[in-house]
Amino acid sequence: MPPMATMFAEEDGSVSDNTLDYYEARARGGVGLIIVEATAPGLQCTGPHQLSLGDDRYLPGWRRLAETVHRHGAKIAVQLQHSTMETRDGRFVQVGPSALVVPSRVMGTPGNPPHELTERDIKNIVQWFGEAAGRAKQAGLDGVEIHAAHQYLIAAFLSAATNQRKDRYGGSIENRGRLMTEILKAARRGVGKDFPLWVRLNGQEWGVEGGVTIDEAKQYAQMAVKAGAQAIHVSGYAAGSFVTRAPIADTEGVLVPLAAEIKGVVNVPVIAVGRLGPEIGEKILQEEKADFIAIGRRLLADPELPNKIAEGREDEINTCICCLECIDRRAGMFGQANFRVTCTVNPVLSHEREYRIKPAEGRKKVVIVGGGPAGMVAARVTALRGHQVTLLEKNSLLGGQLNIAAIPPHKADILPWMRYLIGQIEKAGVEIRLNTKASSETVLALKPDSVVIATGGISIRPDIMGIDKPCVALAEDILSGKKEAGKRVVIIGGGTVGCETANYLAEKGKQVTVIEILKRMANDMYTMVRRRLMDDLRNKKVLLLTQARCEAILDGSVLVTTGDGKRQNIPADTVIIAVGYRADNSLADELKGKIQQIHCIGDAAGPRRIYDAVREGYLTGLKI
Repeated sequence: MPPMATMFAEEDGSVSDNTLDYYEARARGGVGLIIVEATAPGLQCTGPHQLSLGDDRYLPGWRRLAETVHRHGAKIAVQLQHSTMETRDGRFVQVGPSALVVPSRVMGTPGNPPHELTERDIKNIVQWFGEAAGRAKQAGLDGVEIHAAHQYLIAAFLSAATNQRKDRYGGSIENRGRLMTEILKAARRGVGKDFPLWVRLNGQEWGVEGGVTIDEAKQYAQMAVKAGAQAIHVSGYAAGSFVTRAPIADTEGVLVPLAAEIKGVVNVPVIAVGRLGPEIGEKILQEEKADFIAIGRRLLADPELPNKIAEGREDEINTCICCLECIDRRAGMFGQANFRVTCTVNPVLSHEREYRIKPAEGRKKVVIVGGGPAGMVAARVTALRGHQVTLLEKNSLLGGQLNIAAIPPHKADILPWMRYLIGQIEKAGVEIRLNTKASSETVLALKPDSVVIATGGISIRPDIMGIDKPCVALAEDILSGKKEAGKRVVIIGGGTVGCETANYLAEKGKQVTVIEILKRMANDMYTMVRRRLMDDLRNKKVLLLTQARCEAILDGSVLVTTGDGKRQNIPADTVIIAVGYRADNSLADELKGKIQQIHCIGDAAGPRRIYDAVREGYLTGLKI
């Protein structure tokens, strides 16, 4: 398990109960080696809720963590990382190799360059790493990884984009790599000769002018081995729009070629990472492109993944849908109370202790209306707690809006997860009744003790002249294939649904215009997935009109008032409505006073993201 920031630590950087529960779940799930998330080596560079090994006072918590992981037969290492942030003169400020503002590497902001580290500063940092590595060994951990990748401090020294020093820490490859090698040597002194110590490197930097190339990465890897690194963990860094195209998001094994290149020039094990699953992981090992496989986000989605693979239960794995919620949501909420790591498909993440499924005190008859994500999750948890559960779904397929959400580009990973949910409710013994439109009469006939309304939402049809013309369709009807779009398409509504529908149609060669009343398209999306979507739309020549309003739908065109107040007719063979949904809670209203316990969840309670629907379904299952 590679290091992934959780922000579960206490405010001062101590190991919390939340930290213990989180890592114990992955150790219990069969992970061989857990590399604990980016941990500050010094007090001065410890951020709020970031784990720290910057002082001996942290040792008791780390000992508990090591003992907890070892109890389940796993090994545990820690990644030591200087984030580039330090406390100076009572303020948390950025430091770096040079006083340069380099937005592509998240270094400085306009008019506010980072503090350029002096050689004395560097000496102190090297000492922090050495002492922290020693503490890791004292605490009973099994290894130390030095974080010299991504956009953090050591990587900033390695990259010519951010390091323009003229002293012995800048200029040549050897000089830019000096901080890394000095830290490795200090860490080796701290842990002794035989203790596992390795480094994480960028195999390449994408979208960064003057960034690290694979040829430079090979040289850095060789320098690291010479300085005492016993393995190389190959990652990568990408800037701006490249963030969702290169090392992080969609393509399985995108970093593996870099790992293979590094493996060709070093005589120590190489760790490969980057959206790796069981099948591709085995293939990489068989082809000897790497020696160890690191699986990250899939272990957030399902901590039992290794055990399920070993036991031949692959169909029971809760699959990652690559929505980037775990990264994007936390980044978007940095500094807020709830900016800890989360997962769309695993509501238990960060609540491993309090969200455990326990048997109910008494068995109840429960009817769940709606087989979308909220309804299926609620059905599974309720049944696992021992209740008799009947799920009513009006359509011939389970999944609800997931069947449509999986259709646009980059969304196909939703389908395996949907199949997992269906398999889980079947295994839990839920009685599934398809093609059953629920009414108060059909629900009451089942004599339930509790009813869960998860009927989803109803598409909003705005009050626009011409809205009832034959050329008008709902986004869901276009995506589901119920209606065909003509060559020229105008989409009213530039939120997630509108923009993803535009991407889908543009890929099919349609001429698409999106009209959005707000200043920003896809304003309901987080940064990284939004950036990828916007790039796709621009590359496919989709016309995006913000601060625009549709005045009327005419024969063959749409009358629009643009942001500058001008009116124009936009040619349109098909007009698609994608302005959102409203809650469908009519059944809940009909059942009030007739059923003792009614829960209205998901879009039936109000417009929701998949993330919210899954949580509501899970928590409802725990309540009943």
